[in-house]
Amino acid sequence: MARIYPLFSSSSGNCTYIGDEHCGILIDAGVSCKKICDSLNNNGISPKAVQGIFITHTHSDHIQGLKVLTKKYGIPVYAQRINLEILAQEDKVSANSELIEIDNMEYEVGGYSVYAFSTPHDTPASCGYSIITPSWKKCAVCTDLGYVTNEIDSELKKCELVLLESNYDKKMLLNGSYPYVLKQRIASNNGHLSNDDCGNQLSELVKSGVSKFILGHLSRENNTPDMAERSAVNSLTKFDRNRDYILEVAKPEGNGMVVTF
Repeated sequence: MARIYPLFSSSSGNCTYIGDEHCGILIDAGVSCKKICDSLNNNGISPKAVQGIFITHTHSDHIQGLKVLTKKYGIPVYAQRINLEILAQEDKVSANSELIEIDNMEYEVGGYSVYAFSTPHDTPASCGYSIITPSWKKCAVCTDLGYVTNEIDSELKKCELVLLESNYDKKMLLNGSYPYVLKQRIASNNGHLSNDDCGNQLSELVKSGVSKFILGHLSRENNTPDMAERSAVNSLTKFDRNRDYILEVAKPEGNGMVVTF
């Protein structure tokens, strides 16, 4: 049995723990160190259980708490080379922590094998992660992507559980208060994945045998949990929920949410 905790998941901040009370890894640290530690502790997990922090990209909602977290606990930080350079240049990581490049390599950290795959986003570099747990269960965390590339599709289809971005509802974005330029960026091939595009990918994944999903990184301005969930279910009408697949929606603050796989 393996466990994933979407501690924080929204356009305001992202941090996911994969592991148990003894050992695990974090994907991103996009809220304050205090919030991350409090959330871990509320789930019965000491921050000292974290063996590595894997950064997807350097937008603030993914690295906000990184400097203080690494200063306090000295946890190694893993990221693509370009992102490591940005983190170092902008003083986003404490000198207490080792910086480890993960480009085109699989790393084993605390019994978890982690592989980075590139995602199309408006940053110098961006990635998602697929993880094989000590119990040989495989999952992926994949957010902040404008579209699903062939590489992403291939990686996700190897998993039992996928946390996939369902960022915005197209009508809400179109009719919302964001400036036109920002709307264009979000909807571009280097922006975010819409509810519709997420649903289309979920359908392909179920056909390939993936059975557990978490919808993540929902926009607070251009989406709602109900809309994201309804869109996903509507895309999977050929399949029976809770028989062919299990679907959860990550909350902005997980408050103890855990999914086993």
